Amino acid sequence: MHRYDLKCNWVIMMFYTYEELIKRYSNDYQLKKAIKRNEIWKVKPGLYSDGDTLLDVPEVFLKRDDTILTLQSAFQIHGVTDYIPEYTYVATPRNAYPIKNPEVKQIFMTNKYHRLGVQSKMDGNIKIRVYDLERSLIELIRYEKKLPFEEYHHVLRKFREKKDNIDFNKLMSYAKNFRSYKKITNVVQNSIM
Repeated sequence: MHRYDLKCNWVIMMFYTYEELIKRYSNDYQLKKAIKRNEIWKVKPGLYSDGDTLLDVPEVFLKRDDTILTLQSAFQIHGVTDYIPEYTYVATPRNAYPIKNPEVKQIFMTNKYHRLGVQSKMDGNIKIRVYDLERSLIELIRYEKKLPFEEYHHVLRKFREKKDNIDFNKLMSYAKNFRSYKKITNVVQNSIM
């Protein structure tokens, strides 16, 4: 049994694997009867829910190990925004399968950048992956043109307020991996330090 109570746009939802429900209902026939009674909903093969739901965001972390919270979702987790994101933003490798959920914005990322700066947080017994504070700042700078002007500057100010929590050596070692290295260092020197 998996309980999700994450901040962001997610609701409390219980997910169950097929094996968990077979233990609960004794056999496949009884499970199918529970589904007909709307006691349990089948989300997809092998995954069930106690609420009628589309594919929910936490399920992405349960079924896929290539998703990482980024941009507004990561900003919210790190406390550098007051804005509630309209979508949940996840980064995946460029060759990943698309996530078919209208509440998720999938950012396809070059494989060499994808895992750089990932940290894990536990929610119950589910591991949620998110970019650390330093990588989240880099993502803010890299995606400046894709964010609303006001939101970009709001988040940048919040990063400046948290500058004592930023490991600038780690930030610069990450920045060296990106083509926008000069832009990243300019913004950090002029707007954060």
